[in-house]
Parts: sequence; C-alpha cells; structure tokens
Amino acid sequence: MQDTHFYAATPIPELYRWFAGEAAPTSPIWEDVCLYIADHAGLAELLDSLPGRKRQPNLFLAAIRYLGGPVSPGEPLASWARDNWGEIRALILSRATQTNEPGRTAVVAPLLASLPQPVALLEVGASAGLCLIPDRYRYSFDGELVAGINAAPDAPVMQCRVEGELPGSPSELRIASRLGLDLNPLNAADPDDARWLRALVWPGEEEREQRLMAALGAAAVDPPTVLGGSAPADLRLLLDAIPDGATPVILHSATLAYLARPDRDAFVDAVRGAGVRWVSFEGPTVVTSLKGRAPDPGLPHFIVGLDGDPVAVASPHGGWVRWL
Repeated sequence: MQDTHFYAATPIPELYRWFAGEAAPTSPIWEDVCLYIADHAGLAELLDSLPGRKRQPNLFLAAIRYLGGPVSPGEPLASWARDNWGEIRALILSRATQTNEPGRTAVVAPLLASLPQPVALLEVGASAGLCLIPDRYRYSFDGELVAGINAAPDAPVMQCRVEGELPGSPSELRIASRLGLDLNPLNAADPDDARWLRALVWPGEEEREQRLMAALGAAAVDPPTVLGGSAPADLRLLLDAIPDGATPVILHSATLAYLARPDRDAFVDAVRGAGVRWVSFEGPTVVTSLKGRAPDPGLPHFIVGLDGDPVAVASPHGGWVRWL
C-alpha cells in the first residue's frame, strides 16, 4: 500500500518550503537552509531517494548537526551532502524524529496533579522518557518556583507563563509507576542517544538545548523504562503494567502527527476503550475530536486535552499556557 503521509507524498521542494515556514519563528538558520534545499535540484534528488516518511526534513537537518556538516546554505552544504550521502542516509534510516521536549512538563505536570493520586504514567512516543519524570523537575510559573516532589535542589527549572488558574500543583504530583512506549526507545544515559536528541534541536534555540541537556542529566540518574513498540498495536504493553491503587494515565505529546489519520483515530478509540485517563498535547488539527474545539490564540500552539476535552492551549514547547 502506498504511504500517503504528508512526508512521504509531498515533493521535496514543497516539503522544504513548508518546513522553512515552520522553522522561521525560532530558527532563521534552518529557514534559510530549507529554502536553499528547495531550490537546489541536486539536493532535492538526493533527498527524494529516501523512503516514505524518512523524507521528513527534520531528519536530514538533524543529520547535518549530528555529523558535523555545514549549518548554512550554500555549495559547501551541497558538496558535503553528496560526499557523505552514504553515511547520512544510513543515519536517517536508523534514527527517527524523537524530539524529547521536557519543557512540556510545565503544562502536563499541573494537569497530572489534578487527578486522583498517585498516578501510573504511561507515555506513548516517550523517546528517552524526559516527559516521564515531571516529579524530578522544578517549575517557574510567572516567576514563582515550585518543586516536584522528587526534584533535587539543583533540578532543571521549566519556565512557563500562565494565563488562567493552574489545575493542580506539581508539588503534589505523585507517580507510582512510569513506563514509556516508542518505536525506537532511547536511553538518557547513552551518550550517542543524547547526541542525537541534541542534534534535533534547531540552531538558534540555545535555551531549549540547555534545558534538554539538563533534563537528560536528571533522567540519566535513573532512566525511565521505555519499551519498544508501536501505537496503537502495542498499547497493551503499557496497559498490562498498571499497578493497583494508582490512576492510570496515557500521555502523548507531539506524537500522533507521525501517524496516518486512520491510525490516529484507531489510537484514540483504543485509549477511550481502555478505561484510563488520557492527556494529549498535540497540534490543533492532530486529534480529530479536538479540532476546532479550543480558541485560536493567533500564534503557533498545541491543544491540551484531558479525556478528549480541550483544557488549555499552550506553546508547543511549554513556554506558555492558557488554561481554559
């Protein structure tokens, strides 16, 4: 069956022009690189040889950073890509976009804290599990510092501007168990996995990269368990591990966009039928049942859902949230 996903079906020039617009607000460097690629027939031909969803721009861009290629538009980039295409292709085929953004916990942790405690936290698309340890971070909500119950004195601080009332306090979040599911599990304590995650951060986002490295350090002390598997097919691996006496919560952030629409809807149906609480943090058109059900703040945002109802709009990386 032909892959009809956007990354697989869109011509390379169009794909990279689109991604240039995505990168523009925070990474003008990647914006310029993407526009250069879109107009370069030789690079487009190379990238078009990648299979299916491996044509995703973020994979090639991360490969540039990971392998030490030129991070600016121009012939040196094109020559580097041609000369190193075998290594670049092998890396792209073996890796995936697994941007593990711990800043999102500033939005997720208060919501988790509002549920009956303790919770059994089950994350789909967990990467290295940095969003599985919200109790190990500290949070600054409009300058007010709140520490998670298991946060070290020097734990990373997740900054968040808040509109509306927080549904709960991260200081009251108790996690009885944590378990992740990912097609390609990463380990926060593995230097090469950390290198890949760092490469996925866009040039110009230095604060985000520093936050990532601090969170990797916090997770590496006791890395969360992340099982290999896909959603929705292997959701049972998480559900079978729920302990007694805890509120089970399925969590996913910036994950379902990588599934075709029928698989997204099948995942939602599976979660709804599992008898668990459900926290989603996805783009405004990703979860079918949430489309058009939250106000548009007029800037890039995600919709935060609880059990299929919109409860907040927020920055894709957790830097601000508007509780509804």
